[in-house]
Amino acid sequence: MNIFKSLGFGLSMGCTVFVIVNLIGYWIKGDLFLYAVMATFPQQVLGSIIVGIACILPSYIYRIERLTFLQQSACHFSLAIGTFIVVAFSLKWIPTFSIKLTILLLLFNVLIFAFVWLLFYFYSQTEVNKMKKKIIEHKDSSNNQ
Repeated sequence: MNIFKSLGFGLSMGCTVFVIVNLIGYWIKGDLFLYAVMATFPQQVLGSIIVGIACILPSYIYRIERLTFLQQSACHFSLAIGTFIVVAFSLKWIPTFSIKLTILLLLFNVLIFAFVWLLFYFYSQTEVNKMKKKIIEHKDSSNNQ
C-alpha cells in the first residue's frame, strides 16, 4: 500500500470511528452527548483523523527488516497509542475528574488497540499462509511438468 492510500485509509478509519462513537454516545446519552462534540466539532474531527492516521502510518515500520517483529510491533503500538493518549486528553475524550476512571478508560483503550492489532495480525498471517500455499502449489505443478 503506498503512502497516499495509507493516509486515505487512516483518514477514513478515523472518521468512521468518530461517527460510530458518536452514534453510540447519542443512543446512550441522547443530545447531551453531542453538545460537547458540537461545541468543538472541527477539533473533534481533526483529532479523530490524526488518531486514524497515527494508527495506519506506523505500519510502514514492518518494512524495516533489521528490526524484530516484536520491536516493529512495539514501535507501531507505542506510536498509535501515544498519539491517541495525547489527542484524547487534549480533546477531553478521557475524563480526568477521577483517577480511577481515567486509568480504567486508558486500560480499556489499550485493550481496544491491542484487539484491533490482533485482528490485523491474524488477517496478515492468513494472507501469508495463502501465499505460501500458492507458492508450494506452483512449485509442485512446475516440478510435475
